[in-house]
Amino acid sequence: MEQLNETQRYFIEEHVEDFRDGFISRRELIRRVTLIAGSAAVASTVLAACDLSPRPASTSATAPAAAATPAPSPSPFATPPASPVPDGVTVRENDPRITVSKPEVKGSDGANLMAYMARPAGTARVSGVIVIHENRGQTEHIRDVVRRVATAGFVGMNIDLVARAGGAEKLTDSAGYNAELAKRSLTDKLGDHNATLAFLKSQSTGAIGVVGFCFGGGETWNLVAAGTDLKAAVPFYGPQPTNFAEIAKTKSAVSAVYAEQDTRITGTAPQMEEQLKKAAAPYLITVYPGVNHAFHNDTGDRYNAAQAQKAWVATIEWFRKYLA
Repeated sequence: MEQLNETQRYFIEEHVEDFRDGFISRRELIRRVTLIAGSAAVASTVLAACDLSPRPASTSATAPAAAATPAPSPSPFATPPASPVPDGVTVRENDPRITVSKPEVKGSDGANLMAYMARPAGTARVSGVIVIHENRGQTEHIRDVVRRVATAGFVGMNIDLVARAGGAEKLTDSAGYNAELAKRSLTDKLGDHNATLAFLKSQSTGAIGVVGFCFGGGETWNLVAAGTDLKAAVPFYGPQPTNFAEIAKTKSAVSAVYAEQDTRITGTAPQMEEQLKKAAAPYLITVYPGVNHAFHNDTGDRYNAAQAQKAWVATIEWFRKYLA
């Protein structure tokens, strides 16, 4: 995969795993990889080097998500649902606990980043949490996560990293969205994240955390490695960035979430922990048992309610501790 950039490789590996787990057909796999790689020839070469053998079915991927009661928390807040939610909505925009808006946040080139923000009802200034989307952009599920953040007492915000091409609202084909997202350089993405951070600081106490999922977990690691002014970070099953050694310089409190069956990502956890140990900041590595990549996404095939609820409650507790 030498001819591909880091993001393209990650997306292709995700789609290969979906194929091996039986979630997509071979034809769909080829279509997606062709869009991401840019040509059928490259896609053919890449797939020829991949293990495409079926994997044994995992209970986390095929069994219905079990109901679970989250651990007690200092005050009630929204958590992942007890069963999958096809429309992605667990907290309505008109929920009396929160106020939702779409402020104009601009990148350094003046582009509107399609920001989505939710804050606790009332006028008190509270800490902020940036929510970084998966490889499908600002979906309803991600907006719902932003609203969950607000029910927990933080100002939550998300931007779509492909806003310049219309974002997820326009690019409804997952592979087409992936192809656009993979065109963006690390510098470009960090620029948009920093614009979001600056805006959120103006809307909060100035203490900011970040949580990201899948691709967004990788972006969370990128922000940590870049030395971004964050008090806390929670990457959910984020791929290891090329410059992961820079994480040793972070001052952010990092709680890294991994899935036991997600061996491609979880296998890098020891290297990440080695760098976090060198940093003068608190950290936590948690591998959730019996689940696979994307177990927190309640609209996906690998959703696991019990572990998603545990991970989310732990995430809110982490932010409450380090964004105070």
